Amino acid sequence: MLCLLVASVTRLTGHTVSQLYGELSGGEGAWKVEILFDAGYADPAARSDLAAPQPTRDWLAKLPESEHRRLCKEAESYLRRALAFRTERGPVEWKVSFPDFQSVPPDFPSLLNDGAYFHVLIEPAAPENGAVRVAMAGGDHPTLVVKLPGQDGGESRYLSVAPGSEMELVSGGPAAPAEESHHPVGLAFTQGLLHVVPDGLDHIFFVLGIFLLQRRWRPLLTQSLAFTAAHTITLGLASAGWVTVPASLVEPAIALSIAALAVENLFISEARPWRLILVFFFGLVHGLGFAGALSTWIHPGEGFLVSLLAANLGVEAGQVLVLLAAWLLTMGWHRSKAWPHFRRWSCVALALAGLFWFVERVGWLAVVGGA
Repeated sequence: MLCLLVASVTRLTGHTVSQLYGELSGGEGAWKVEILFDAGYADPAARSDLAAPQPTRDWLAKLPESEHRRLCKEAESYLRRALAFRTERGPVEWKVSFPDFQSVPPDFPSLLNDGAYFHVLIEPAAPENGAVRVAMAGGDHPTLVVKLPGQDGGESRYLSVAPGSEMELVSGGPAAPAEESHHPVGLAFTQGLLHVVPDGLDHIFFVLGIFLLQRRWRPLLTQSLAFTAAHTITLGLASAGWVTVPASLVEPAIALSIAALAVENLFISEARPWRLILVFFFGLVHGLGFAGALSTWIHPGEGFLVSLLAANLGVEAGQVLVLLAAWLLTMGWHRSKAWPHFRRWSCVALALAGLFWFVERVGWLAVVGGA
């Protein structure tokens, strides 16, 4: 476990995109897909650099018109390599436009994570009748998630196209649902889970900090529930737009929470009353991080509350999986003489990881802010 903590530090140093989110409108013969595109992914150098920071909306807005044109060109080039559309008659020719750049100044979306995003509108170059399928290229490409309009005023569903796979985007029949589409609740739960396991290494490390204090189920559960209650509050408030805290404060604070929890573990051996207060406070901070990460597809509107609760349950399930894995991996030998030494040095590794990420994230923000 100690080696895993040290080795994993380098895996959290980059700006990676695991999903490409879009919304389908129209229907057979006149469909459109509006992609929410991460501006950092429009830059080939940043896309291949795991140490590149995530650019901010303010950075994007301050770029000159020439750079905006370059980003649009790179975004179209990337999407044409990644996506393919076809009917039973063959490939579909498609065109792109960039609605956010049509106003002066450009009207970029404002998300909770303060990230740099712009919309890319994809539509067929000519009307296409019949079912339309979409394919995502394999390799390192992200998963394409498309929100599908509800049938006859019903609830929207989601299509998830993994790298190297193909799915039906537009059905050939007037009322036939797209194949293998996902209910919003199921997708929200899955995304909440994936944001912890395997994508949320910083959140995993925080949960390990809880575990390393005291290997007993009662204190583990009480701390986990305090953490869950706290991040439920801020995840809900931030997702609803009632609380807005810039990522420039949230991300370094999350890193510091890992270090603080690990350092406290070095001086106490069992949970004290203030421990729950500390975990609850840090849970509020992590909830803002969850909201920022999920902000590309969870926002006020249709099914907001249900999706929010499902995403939160997914986060909680991820935490339980981390605690369960740690419990099983330490079963038996936690009573040996080696356990106190392992616990101590694991806490030191957690503290160093947290401090490393804090310095790195503050440095990232300085680079982006000065760009």
